[in-house]
Amino acid sequence: MLFDMEEPQDFDPYEVLVSLVVPRPIAWVSTLSEEGIANLAPFSFYNAVCDEPPVIMLSVSKREEGNRKDTARNILSLGEFVINFVSDDLIEKVKVTAQEYPPWVDEFEKAGLQKADCYKVRVPRVASARAWLECKLLRHEELFKYDLILGRVVFAGAKNLEVSELKPVGRLGEKFCKIIEINQSSQGD
Repeated sequence: MLFDMEEPQDFDPYEVLVSLVVPRPIAWVSTLSEEGIANLAPFSFYNAVCDEPPVIMLSVSKREEGNRKDTARNILSLGEFVINFVSDDLIEKVKVTAQEYPPWVDEFEKAGLQKADCYKVRVPRVASARAWLECKLLRHEELFKYDLILGRVVFAGAKNLEVSELKPVGRLGEKFCKIIEINQSSQGD
C-alpha cells in the first residue's frame, strides 16, 4: 500500500497516521475554565518531549467551525493542566468524557468521577487515576487546525511505577489497547 500524504486520494491521512503511530498513549486532560468549571477530556496525540526539564506535548484539534475546544481554551486561559493516567479500569469513564459537552458541563460529574487536589496547580485531578502529571503551559503554537501545547511537568504522582500495577491503556488506530506484555527495554531510548 502506498499513500501520498500530500495529495490524498481514496484514503484518509488520519486513518493512516493513527494506524502506523501505535500504540499512542492517552492524555486524560483535566483543566479549569475561567468560571471555575472542571473539564476532562482524552487525547491520543500526546507524548513526552524531553526530561531536563520534563516537558510533554499535547495536540488538540479545533472544532469543525475552527473554534478551540474547551481543553485548549482553558489551558491558554489558566496556564495549568493535569494529565491523568488512563488504566484499564477507567476505560468506560474515559469514553464518557470523550463526548462533546458544552463548556458549562463538568465532565467529572458526567462520568461519576471524584476530584482530588493537586500539589502545584489549581486544576483538579482524577482521584482514581493511578498516576498524574501536573503541568504548566510552557509554549503554545497554532499548527494548521490544531493547538499544539507544550507543558512543563512541575509535579508527578503515582501509586506505583511498575507497568503491571499501572495497567496502562493506549490507542491502536481507533481502538483502546491494554499493555499486557512487557519485553526487556533497550537502552537506546
